[in-house]
Amino acid sequence: MRSRVRATHIVACGMMALAGGVDAQSTADSASVRAFYGEWMGTGVRGGPASYASYYATDGRILPPNAQPVTGRDAIAEWMRRAQAESQYTTRPTGITSDEMRFLTSDWVVFRSTLRGERVPKAGGEATPFETKYFDLLHRRSSSKWEVVYRMWSDNLP
Repeated sequence: MRSRVRATHIVACGMMALAGGVDAQSTADSASVRAFYGEWMGTGVRGGPASYASYYATDGRILPPNAQPVTGRDAIAEWMRRAQAESQYTTRPTGITSDEMRFLTSDWVVFRSTLRGERVPKAGGEATPFETKYFDLLHRRSSSKWEVVYRMWSDNLP
């Protein structure tokens, strides 16, 4: 039931934002989202799967391409460990762009970004370029700290 109430709230807020019903956020609010991503993609990623997953809500979800949703920090960390171990390549990022930051309310944000780089086969061989787009729903907790509620992504085809 809680998930339905949250989903209904998010949809309603999204409709208001698209209709222009939410005021623009302050520079400080936007900066806090950018700071969250800077920390998450720096410290969180370098700290390994558990550190990366700690930036999600306790019931946060990832929606990987061609796979079932994964719910909760522990499950996200385990999914990431398994994905890294099973991957046929390592990733070399070359840049990331922030494509959109849309405040649905002062505490809910949709954030879209695109990561570019190369995938290097673990078995050797030539690197291939990639471009992956991400869609995140963030929530600001009462502690003023952002957390990821949903994350989904897919590769852009060449």
